[in-house]
Amino acid sequence: MGIDHSKSILVVDDEYLMRYSLSSIFKNAETDVTTAADGASALHTFEKYSFDLCLLDIQLPDMSGLDIMKKIRYISPRTIIVIMTGSDVSHEMMKSIRDNAHCLISKSFDLLQVKALVDVLISNDKPLCHHKSAAIRDQISFITWLADDIRKHTRKLAADRICCWAVAPKSDKPAAFLTADVLDISDTGMCILTDYELKPGHILLLSDITLQKNAVIRWSEFTGTTASSYRAGLQFVPPEFLPR
Repeated sequence: MGIDHSKSILVVDDEYLMRYSLSSIFKNAETDVTTAADGASALHTFEKYSFDLCLLDIQLPDMSGLDIMKKIRYISPRTIIVIMTGSDVSHEMMKSIRDNAHCLISKSFDLLQVKALVDVLISNDKPLCHHKSAAIRDQISFITWLADDIRKHTRKLAADRICCWAVAPKSDKPAAFLTADVLDISDTGMCILTDYELKPGHILLLSDITLQKNAVIRWSEFTGTTASSYRAGLQFVPPEFLPR
């Protein structure tokens, strides 16, 4: 089974050989693969781009992979997170993984089996247990845990339109008023489509009475043929955590 067209994967591991090996088995004409050697690089990459799936090692030189996992969950709720570890996982760590990730696999592993697992995770909208290749659970011994519902973090679809003020970070320019279509929404953020060119770091002051929240733009991309279609992902934040 092949990977759906235009899939994107981020591999986060401090070992060069692991990054190279994993990126080699996934990279093809239909899949973009990016790698990061530490947590800071991974988070910086997530703030600029969106990914369908992230393979994330727990042990990184600058911070815990589990802390990065939680940050990724806020920045990009739709990304499927596969945690990798060569060490034992405590009960508390496992609880955090279950709350934020989709799968936990143990090192060392067979690269072809990892590819088979990832192909299923990013090409199927149903829980893995309902997939025609459900036997993969039994065939792949390094799967320590797998979420019952692979799409548990998918945002609810929405068809609303919102009004808000956009403020550029550290800018003296007056706020710009804009309207946007809400493409999907969750408790932590939403994806919108607007005519206004939003960029990462922009602050949105939402005036919609049903939301009453502020947000920070985490990623933005041009989607049209003219300068009038921008899709952006934003994270809801309390006022005290807004960038200044």
